[in-house]
Amino acid sequence: MKKSVLALLAMFVVLSCGAGCSSGASGAGTKDAFAGNPNHVGVYYFHTSFRCPNCYNMEKWTQELVESDFKDEQASGKLVLKIINTETRGNEHFMADYQLYTKSVVLSLVKDGKQVKFINLSKVWDFLRNGDAFKAYVKDEISKYLKALE
Repeated sequence: MKKSVLALLAMFVVLSCGAGCSSGASGAGTKDAFAGNPNHVGVYYFHTSFRCPNCYNMEKWTQELVESDFKDEQASGKLVLKIINTETRGNEHFMADYQLYTKSVVLSLVKDGKQVKFINLSKVWDFLRNGDAFKAYVKDEISKYLKALE
């Protein structure tokens, strides 16, 4: 009896959670992915369901950088970080929206609620063995986008 109840409870959690348990946008589209401040820099880390240690490092280093070096910008809504699985139903459009072919860090400049420009930080792959160099590169690019926001 207890096993049946536990199994039903586990099934309920899985079904109620669905795709919404993963981090990231709900598939509402690029325009709605950063609802809130109409003028901001979006920092996306896009990944798929299959992830290697390098993929986890890219996510970790991006998140650490944003939370340490851009804490004030994040708190004010000028900078928003989203971790998005492109294989989650509703998120597939990001592959076309940003011309993605693999895991990526993408910056998006949004003014008056509309994306003005974006950049795929493809050089992150050059720094997979050096977290400090990875963070320095991403920090520099985020800083450029924040200046463009002013």
